[in-house]
Amino acid sequence: MNILHIDCSPRPESHSRELSAAIVKQLLAVAPGASISRRDFAAAPLPHASPDYATTLSSPATLAAPQKGALELSEALIQEVEAADVIVIGTPMNNLTVSSVLKAWIDQILRAGRTFKSTPAGKVGMLRDRPVFIGIASGGVFTGERANQPDFLTPYLSVVLDSIGLKTLQFLSAQATAFLDRDQATLARDKALAGIDLTVMGEIACL
Repeated sequence: MNILHIDCSPRPESHSRELSAAIVKQLLAVAPGASISRRDFAAAPLPHASPDYATTLSSPATLAAPQKGALELSEALIQEVEAADVIVIGTPMNNLTVSSVLKAWIDQILRAGRTFKSTPAGKVGMLRDRPVFIGIASGGVFTGERANQPDFLTPYLSVVLDSIGLKTLQFLSAQATAFLDRDQATLARDKALAGIDLTVMGEIACL
């Protein structure tokens, strides 16, 4: 089994990194022989869409005859997703939504004719479904009675990942991290992890 582990926070000891690492640890307890592929978008950030890439995606005609090298990065990132049996994403909530480095990844893996097809009813995913665990750290509170900000991250990721075929998503969040000391942050992370459902690993744990 292969786990694709993605981190997005620029802080080396961030709450989202600790949460994603804890998720991976739980997955390894279920599948100790699993291999891990890493993408650290702070250590090695992806570029935003280049002119060649944007031009290639601009019409069916240009997509059918792409400029040389325009799709190389996109193809490499898509193949990483295809090679993964499980995906773990650790991300902060930045300004109510996903970080720019995660958005840069999304812009490369959503590709018409490759990861989704357009239909009159909307996008239809072309990738095989697999579990995706998203560990979120938020300085504020975006769920429950104490919510003090809207959440544009989880609905956005739900729609985008579903559009390429990734439907088995679990969002695990540590909230109000701006107001927590180290011990409280550990408790918040443990509380988030308590919501993980590892039964989705049953079909792939033996791979």
